[in-house]
Amino acid sequence: MYHTACFTSSIANGSVLLQVTQLADPIIAPANLGFLVKQEIPNLGMVCGVGTNLTRIQLSSGSIRKLFPWDMDSVNVGTVLENPVRYLDFMSAPIPLDITEELDAFALQSNAGAQNEYIFVNFTDGPVKPVSGRMQTMHAVGSTTLVANKWTAVSLTLDNGLDGGLYSIVGMSAFSAGALFARILPRGTTAFRPGVPAAQARDQSIPHPWRYGGWGELMRFPNTAVPQVEFLSVSADTAEEVYFDLIKVG
Repeated sequence: MYHTACFTSSIANGSVLLQVTQLADPIIAPANLGFLVKQEIPNLGMVCGVGTNLTRIQLSSGSIRKLFPWDMDSVNVGTVLENPVRYLDFMSAPIPLDITEELDAFALQSNAGAQNEYIFVNFTDGPVKPVSGRMQTMHAVGSTTLVANKWTAVSLTLDNGLDGGLYSIVGMSAFSAGALFARILPRGTTAFRPGVPAAQARDQSIPHPWRYGGWGELMRFPNTAVPQVEFLSVSADTAEEVYFDLIKVG
């Protein structure tokens, strides 16, 4: 299992890395401007940075600094994730972090003035293995007004009813006018919220790992309790779309 969290704040331009603040998260506790590594998901599985003039990101923690702060040059430049998305994938061999240490994020941007930067990370409980099976994709829509630069929960209406039973979500794509990432908000099951890159254009490519079992089972739900999806957008969008890749398991 994994949980997607975000660092985002406005930073000045310059030649020195500046700290990006953790975005309030009900699952991962804050630690100063960073996140406190949680015992159940103590590994780093993915890093994805985006910003209008973003040039570089860095992660740091006590365990990381035993070698040196971790510099990363794979970034998405702009107000939308690039096509294809640029990210660092450690899901099959996640990086162990020390339990209860503080994970911090830093960024460098080349704009003349201050601007918002976004760094998304996955915390995992261990390596993620792909799954296979009889899959079908279901389309759903929402009409919630999103709060810019915050996780906003969206209730979804499926285009068609599901056959009675238990379903496994093995992939997802999400769309809204200003969305960067979206994550599943379960109802009455595990608290962790696995996320995927979100598209702002119909032809934007979402990498394979997030679809059709590439990163394993994201969560399960009964047909009577379809999960919500939280969007993180740069704008106050009023229309959302989600595609769930599903396997019926019960």
